This record gives sequence, structure tokens and C-alpha cells, in this order.
Amino acid sequence: MYTIQEVLLIAGVSFSPYIPAKPGKVLITGANQLMSTYATLHAYQKSERDYKGWHAHHVLENDDLLRLGVHLSAPAYADQLCVLLPERAHVGRVNSILRRENPTRYQANRKELRKAYAEAYSMIGNYCGGGEAAIRKELMGIIDAEFQILGVI
Repeated sequence: MYTIQEVLLIAGVSFSPYIPAKPGKVLITGANQLMSTYATLHAYQKSERDYKGWHAHHVLENDDLLRLGVHLSAPAYADQLCVLLPERAHVGRVNSILRRENPTRYQANRKELRKAYAEAYSMIGNYCGGGEAAIRKELMGIIDAEFQILGVI
């Protein structure tokens, strides 16, 4: 299994511990995105007043890991890499686009999924003040890094 830090390093995403969180648990990226595992971010957003209503979004959705046939090589659902998003960006933009763009059949390939994620992440906006282009670059870098680690061709 791979770690969150390994994915970020391969993706070329700079990061450091997010000070208000327990050290090492929540990371902040160069584009100001908060990242960690699903379990950690879910607990964090529930405990922090400023992040109530935000969602822990799997950067590469677990359903897509299943459809690619690589889920057994990935961390468990709760341990997968997530980013903390405002509800509107998560539900109203990312998830709706991924559901629309991702093929609905059981299997998918890298090219189809990468296109869908690129479309979804192009609509996320500058939700954390890090700049739209930098946010999108980090998220797509993570998609590519996870594909690489998992051997998705």
C-alpha cells in the first residue's frame, strides 16, 4: 500500500503539516488545499467550526478504483487520499460532473477517467485561495500519480 505523502511527492505537490490540526494528520498543500485520509478529514471537519458542512472528497474515487480493477492495491476506503472541499464545490460541481462524465459501465480506462476528472476539477474554482490553475494542477497531478502507482495504463 502507498501513503498520502508518497502520492503527493510523486505528484510533485508541496505540502506541510496544517498547524491547527494534530501534527502530521492534516496536510496543507502549496495551493492551500487540506489533504489527508478520508477518516482523518471527516473527523477534522466535524470537529472544526470553520469546516462544518465541508466534505472529504476522494481525489480518485473508490468506485473508479473498483472499475479499473486496482482496488486491492489501493488503501482501504477510509485511508485513501482526500481533499477537504466546501459542500457546493463537492456535491454541486465535482460529483455531478464525475457522474455525468464518467462512463457508467462496470469497466473504465485511464483515458476516459482522466478526461472526466480534468473536467470536474476545471470547475472546482478557487475555493481555498490557492488559485484555480494551481488547485487543478495539484489534483490532476494526484490522479496521475495514483494511476502510476497502481499501474493503470
